[in-house]
Amino acid sequence: KKRTPDCKIVRRNGRLYIINKKNPKYKQRQG
Repeated sequence: KKRTPDCKIVRRNGRLYIINKKNPKYKQRQG
């Protein structure tokens, strides 16, 4: 789920990470 336009979805070790450089509080982890 993308909450803000600045969110990026990164895949690492089979997990999905959502990172936001402007708003680090939007960090999420899935999987």
